[in-house]
Amino acid sequence: MAWKTVDKYYLGYNLATKQFYFYYRLQGETTITQFFPSAQEFIALADMFRNEGPISYNTDGNYFVTAPEAVGEGETPG
Repeated sequence: MAWKTVDKYYLGYNLATKQFYFYYRLQGETTITQFFPSAQEFIALADMFRNEGPISYNTDGNYFVTAPEAVGEGETPG
């Protein structure tokens, strides 16, 4: 199983086509990968990438995961 840290990500939305865009680059790579999530997927990914970190990507299973957190860990008030 190969894990790589997500180095950068970009969120986008095309007003004309009403299409969401999600771009990401893995650490140590120069290629930026793009895909077109549904609205629900876009919201979940945006929340995950903005509020958790670091984010890793499993290149075998093609999925993102957050860093481990302790059970019961609460969010700090902002």
